[in-house]
Amino acid sequence: MQLQQKLGYGFILFGIVFILGMYFVANGGAFLFTSLMGLLAIFFGAFQLMISADAAAKPAVKSKHKKGNK
Repeated sequence: MQLQQKLGYGFILFGIVFILGMYFVANGGAFLFTSLMGLLAIFFGAFQLMISADAAAKPAVKSKHKKGNK
């Protein structure tokens, strides 16, 4: 598993746990603020998963160096 996939799943899990935890601790505006931070973490995790899926789908590009003409 790539580092970006681990980050993606980690941020999604962190966001869900953060929202659920603050549901029982915070109230009013504090819960709204922390739930938005949790959603931000979830979306960032989804973005990391999209990046890792895109990187796995594309083949590695090999550079070809040409020597100068004399």
